[in-house]
Amino acid sequence: MLGLLASQPQAVRAAADSDPNDDAAPLELVVANSFDDGGGYVWKDSTGAPMEIRHQGAVVLAKQPQGTYCSGFTFTVAMETARRRGLLEGKSFDEVKRFQKAWYGATKDAAETQCAWAVEKLGIGRRIKSLDAAKPGDFLQLWRTNKSGHSVLLVELVRDGERIVGVHYRSSQGSTDGIGDRTEYFADVPDRDGKLDRKRIYVARLNAKPAA
Repeated sequence: MLGLLASQPQAVRAAADSDPNDDAAPLELVVANSFDDGGGYVWKDSTGAPMEIRHQGAVVLAKQPQGTYCSGFTFTVAMETARRRGLLEGKSFDEVKRFQKAWYGATKDAAETQCAWAVEKLGIGRRIKSLDAAKPGDFLQLWRTNKSGHSVLLVELVRDGERIVGVHYRSSQGSTDGIGDRTEYFADVPDRDGKLDRKRIYVARLNAKPAA
C-alpha cells in the first residue's frame, strides 16, 4: 500500500512518523500540525483534502486544487494516522471509499454522527459516548444551533470549573482562512456568543493498534 505522505516534504513525513505511543503528542495531532496553517478555506464541489489520499495504489480522494475544508482535512488526518498504526491493513479499497463517504456524512446511516459512525463501521475505532471522556486527538462532529456542522480534531476541552463550556480544535474553517486552531463555545454558556449544540456532538477515537 502506498503511503499517504509519500510525495510530501521530508519535514511532513518526519512529523507523521513520530511515535504514536507518545501520550504527550497524540499521533493524530502530530499529523494535523504537520500541515501549515492557512491556505484558504474553500467549500465547494471538491474534496477539501490538503493532499491526495491513496489506498492500495488507487486514489480515494484527489487533492483539492485550492484551499481545504473541514471534512477533507480531518479525513486526511484520520487516514494517515490509521495508515501509520496499521489499521488499514486488510481493508479493501471499496471499504475505505465507503469509510470516506460516511466520514463526509454522504450516506443515510452516517448523516448525523459521521466520523463516529464511520470508524466503527470500518472497525478501526469507536464512538466515545461522553464528551467528558474525550481526549486530545479525538475526532468530533459538531452541530450548531443554527443547523450548521463542523468536522474537527480535538486539541482541548474548555472548562469552567468542572463544566465543559467549549471546544478548542484544529480543522479548516473560514475564520482561520483554512487550516488552523479555533475555540467555540456551547450555546448554553452565558456571554460567550456560542452556538454549539451540546446534544449534537459526536466523538470518534481511532484504535491505538490493529484489532487482534
